[in-house]
Amino acid sequence: MMNLRDLLDDPDFVQSVPYSKKHYKALDVILSEEEESQDVYFILEGEVQVSTTIGELGHNLEKLVPGLARLSKDDFFGELSMFDGEPRSAQVTAGTECEIVKVDGPKMIAFMDRFPEKGYFVLRELFMNLVIRMRQNNIRTKTVLELYLQER
Repeated sequence: MMNLRDLLDDPDFVQSVPYSKKHYKALDVILSEEEESQDVYFILEGEVQVSTTIGELGHNLEKLVPGLARLSKDDFFGELSMFDGEPRSAQVTAGTECEIVKVDGPKMIAFMDRFPEKGYFVLRELFMNLVIRMRQNNIRTKTVLELYLQER
C-alpha cells in the first residue's frame, strides 16, 4: 500500500510528474484564494492554516477571514482544483515554518491513469481525506444552524 508521501520515492512518479520542494516561513502565503492553478501540495513538515474571505461586514470593517482548517505533516491541499480546474476556494498560509512539496496536478492525474495500481491508492487517500473534511464541515454547518435557530 502506498500513501502520497511515498510517491516522492517512487521512480515512476519521479520520472513522470514534475514537483518541487519549498520552505516557507510562518505567515507566508502558499496559495491565494481565487488563484488559478491545478497543483496539489503535500506538507512534509510544519503546519498551515486554510482560510477564506467572507463578504464585507460594514463600511469601515475589514472582511472576515475565518479559518477553515489547520493541516500538518503528511496532509495535503489543492486537490479540488487539481480535479475540477476551478480557481482556489481558499487561501493557505504557513502557520509555522514549513516544507511543502508542490506537485503538477494534471501530470499527477496522468500518472494515476498510466499506473492505475498506484493511482488507486492515491485516489483512495485523497477520497478518505475528503470524507473526513466533509464530516467536519457537516458538524460545523450543524453548529452554525443550531446557533442561528437559537437566536430566532
